[in-house]
Amino acid sequence: MFETIASLMFTLGKTLLWGIASVVATVLPYSKTNRSLYKKRTVLLRVVGAAIFLSAAWYATIALLLINSGWPFVEGTVKALVPLTLVPPLYLAVKVLPRLKSLRDSEGEPLTPETLRTVAHPSIPLSFYAAALTSSISAFSFIFAQPVLPGPIEIAQRFILVVLILLVPAIFVRRRYLKVIRGEQLSHRLAVRLLHLLFAGILTAGVAIIILVSNVLVGVNTSKLPEASDMMNHDWIDEGGGTPTRMSSGAEHHGQHQQAGHQTDAVEVAALTGNIADPPDVKFELVAQRKKITLASGAVIDAWTYNGEIAPELRVKHGDMIEVKLVNQDIDSGVTIHWHGYNVPNAMDGVPGMTQNVVKPGQSFTYKFRAKQEGTYWFHSHQQASEQVVKGLFGTLIVEPAQEVEANVEQFTVINHRWMTDQGYKKAFGYHDELQWKQVSPGKTVKLRIINTHNLSEKYLLQGTEYRITSIDGMRIQDPQPLSDQTAFRIGSGGRHDVTFTMPDHPVFFKLGDYNYESNPGIIFYTEKPPEKPIFRAESTMFDPSDYGKPVANEVTADITFDREFLMILGNKMGFYNGTLHFLWTINGEVYPRVPTFVVQEGDRVKTTFVNKSLGEHPMHLHGHHMTVLKKNGETVKTPWLTDTLNVMPGESYEVAFLADNPGMWMDHCHNLDHAATGMILHLMYDNVLPSYEVGTRSGNLPD
Repeated sequence: MFETIASLMFTLGKTLLWGIASVVATVLPYSKTNRSLYKKRTVLLRVVGAAIFLSAAWYATIALLLINSGWPFVEGTVKALVPLTLVPPLYLAVKVLPRLKSLRDSEGEPLTPETLRTVAHPSIPLSFYAAALTSSISAFSFIFAQPVLPGPIEIAQRFILVVLILLVPAIFVRRRYLKVIRGEQLSHRLAVRLLHLLFAGILTAGVAIIILVSNVLVGVNTSKLPEASDMMNHDWIDEGGGTPTRMSSGAEHHGQHQQAGHQTDAVEVAALTGNIADPPDVKFELVAQRKKITLASGAVIDAWTYNGEIAPELRVKHGDMIEVKLVNQDIDSGVTIHWHGYNVPNAMDGVPGMTQNVVKPGQSFTYKFRAKQEGTYWFHSHQQASEQVVKGLFGTLIVEPAQEVEANVEQFTVINHRWMTDQGYKKAFGYHDELQWKQVSPGKTVKLRIINTHNLSEKYLLQGTEYRITSIDGMRIQDPQPLSDQTAFRIGSGGRHDVTFTMPDHPVFFKLGDYNYESNPGIIFYTEKPPEKPIFRAESTMFDPSDYGKPVANEVTADITFDREFLMILGNKMGFYNGTLHFLWTINGEVYPRVPTFVVQEGDRVKTTFVNKSLGEHPMHLHGHHMTVLKKNGETVKTPWLTDTLNVMPGESYEVAFLADNPGMWMDHCHNLDHAATGMILHLMYDNVLPSYEVGTRSGNLPD
C-alpha cells in the first residue's frame, strides 16, 4: 500500500511542477531584457529539476512495486502510462534544456533576435505542455481510469488524446513564433496576453469537450446491457491455459451447444437438482414481504424481510433433506434465495436468469437439497441483491452435527448488518443496535456464530478472556490455538467466523469496530451482576488465518500441476454501465458482460489468482465451491484454509484453488454488492452445461 500512496503523491507532485514550468516557459519570449529572461530561465530549470526528480521517484516506486508485488500490479502502468510520461521529459532533456542552459545573462540589454527566436520556438512551450498533460493523464488514470491488461488500441488512445488536446496550443505558439521570425514586435501588455490565453483556453476546452462528448455517447451506447441474454453469449472465453473444452471453437460451437445432440453428456441447468427423491426431513416456508421493523433503540426500518422478521434462522442437522418454500408476497421486482457458501446443486443456487426464474409477487419456488456441510451459513436474495440484501432479505442457515457433541455450550448467532432507519444509518446485531447483556454461568463454553452481511469488512473485539476461532465460512479449523483478548479479527462481507471461549468468573466484552466506537453494537457476558459500563482497549494484533491451526490438506494443496489457471485483476475506473455514469469496479479491466468467462471441465483442479490493484477492498465470492487459500502476496501461506468469500484488500494478491466437482453455471463476484451491481461479476462455466433461463429486462431476471 505504501507504493500505491507514494505513486499517487509523486504523480500529483510532478503534474503540479510541470504545470508551473509550462507557465514559465510560455512567458519567456515576453521578457524585456536578458536579465529578466535569465531569472525566468533559472526558475524554470529549478522547477524542471524538481519535476524530473519526482518523475524518477515515480518510476522507482513502480519498480519497487514490481519487485514487491509482481508484474500484474504494474503491467497496465508500464505499458500504458510509463511510455506516455517518459517521452516529453526525454525530449526536454535532449533537445530543450541544452538550449535553455546556453542562454547567458547580458545584464539589462534587450533580447537579441536570435535569443528571442530560441525561446519562442514552439518546441519549448509544447514540450512542457506535453509533460504537464501526460502527468495529469497519469494522475487521472491512477484514480479514475486504471489501465489493466491494456491492448495496443488503449495504449495508442492516450497518445492520440495528448496530440488532439495540444493541437490548439500548437497553433497559437506557432503563430507567435512566425511573428518573431518576421521581426514583428510581441505585445508586452498583460491584458493582450491574457486575452490570447483566454481565447486559446476556450478553443482547447472546446476540443476537450468534443472528445468528452464523443466518449460519453460511445460509452452510453456500448455499455447498455442486452434486453435478454441466455448466459451463453460469451465474448471472452478463458480456458485457463488447459486442454481445449467444448467451448473452444467459439461461435461455431455455440450453435452446437444449442443442439444437444452434438453432446451426449450435455445437461441443462434446470436438470442439475441433485438427488431430491427422498422426502424432506425438515420443511420451512419463507414469505418475502415488506414490513416496518423497530430496532432496540427505537429506530424504524422500512424493511424487506423473509417472514416479517430480521434474519430468520433455519436450523437443521447434518444429513437432513431440507425443503424451503419461498413465497413472494409483495416484493415487486421479485426475489430468490441464494444459499451463501452452501455448495448446493446448481439448480438450487438461487441466481435469477442463471439457475432459476425470479419469483414474482404471488408466485413461489421450492428449494430442496441435502445438508452435506456443517457450520454457519446464511441466505439472501440474489435478485438486485445490492438493494434487496441492504433492505433485509436475508437470514441464517445453521447446520449442526448429526449427533449432538456440543454439550454445555451456549450458542449465540450474531448477524451484523447496517440499516437505513428513520434516525439515519445504524449498525446492529440482529435487532440490537445498542449494547446487550447476556448472563452465562462460569465454566460454560460460549459459541458465537458471527455473520457479516454488510457490504464492507468489519472488525470485531472480544476482550476479558482468551478465545478460539473454530471455523471460517462454515469450515472447521483443526487444532485452533487460543488467541489473546488483545487480538482483533476482521470478517469480509458475506464471511462467517465461529468463535468460542470459556466463560470466566468476570465479564467478557464483545463488540463491533474500534474500541472507542461507543455507538456500535456489542454484547456483555456476565456471571452474576452486570457491569455498569464495559471498558474496551485498543487491540495489539490482528488475527491472521494464514498462520493459525493446522493446514488444510486436500486435492489442491499437494504439490501438483493445475489443470487450469485463471487471473482476476481487480481494478477501478470511471465509466458507463448500462448507460449510466458510475465509478466502476473492474475485472481484468472490464465489467460484466465483457469480462472473461472461466470455462472448466468436471474434475479439473483449478487455480485462480486475485490481484487487487484498485482503491477498495473486494470480498470475492465463488458460488458452489469452497476455495483453498494457498498463497498471499506471492508467499506460500503457513496454514492453507478454506473459504467461500475471500476479502482481498488493496495491494494484496492471493492464489486460491478448488476442485471442479459441482457442475453448473456459477457466479464468481465481489460481495460488496454495490460493486457487483456495476459489473464486478464473471461466471464459472462447466463446458457441458446448457442454459435454461435468460437474464435481462425482458424476463425480469436481474442478478447482482
